[in-house]
Amino acid sequence: MWLGAFVVLVGCNHAGAPAAPDGPPTSSDAEHQRDAAALVDLDGDGLDDATELQLATDYMPFVSLAPDDGCSLDGMLVRVSPHPADPTKVLIVYDHLLEHDCGLSGHVGDDEVFGVAIDPARPAPAGILAIKAISHQNTPCERDTECSMCAGDSRAACDLAADAGGMWPVVYSSKDKHGNYASMSQCPLLGTCFDTCTLATQRTRPPVANAGEPGHHLIDDLTTQGFITEANGWSEPTLMHFDPWNPTATFGGAGNIASDLADPGFVTAPCAP
Repeated sequence: MWLGAFVVLVGCNHAGAPAAPDGPPTSSDAEHQRDAAALVDLDGDGLDDATELQLATDYMPFVSLAPDDGCSLDGMLVRVSPHPADPTKVLIVYDHLLEHDCGLSGHVGDDEVFGVAIDPARPAPAGILAIKAISHQNTPCERDTECSMCAGDSRAACDLAADAGGMWPVVYSSKDKHGNYASMSQCPLLGTCFDTCTLATQRTRPPVANAGEPGHHLIDDLTTQGFITEANGWSEPTLMHFDPWNPTATFGGAGNIASDLADPGFVTAPCAP
């Protein structure tokens, strides 16, 4: 169902209305119009909002959090949009939010981001095309990494891990500090402010919430509309009722989520020569 919704939207204008037909109406035109009428696109990016959340959940890479991580309470806030380089592909920006950074110079709140280019015409994991991660962005420890699943691509090949009968590209989250890396080889102890990455035996499956777009928000409160709740184990008062689109608020002692979600640095090409 979600794939059908995506294909319909490729032929629609930005507001989701059907494109004008070139000839007399056909049964496929009528079907197109019915599907477009069912579209719910509150964030105004041309994709159905429920479809966006499903894509982000289904195409999330194998997030490898160290089994002995000391502060692993987490959730994923996502922005899902047509890929700026190819509207038949989708760009998903994952902001991995954790209640604590418990490494050196630890603090309340942690947000670490990676971008994923997907082909929604291919089921996951085959539809995951490329990943770009930036660990500890805007700090002296920043390290930018990228990998690809595309044949003949000049970028490093993604590491793979088995899950649910498939081989999934891996994103490594460093122990306690949660910096994201697109491959193990790009996470050396030296050169990453002593981050350590581990291939976990099981992937991390945090709850996922769809933030929407900068001009059209789907979430303005991560407690009433998201996963930062007492029921989910969160307890830090400064993170409760956090507005992820506030342009000036930092997520505890971490970064600004609004700028992360709109940062072009996380745009990874679907396939590159």
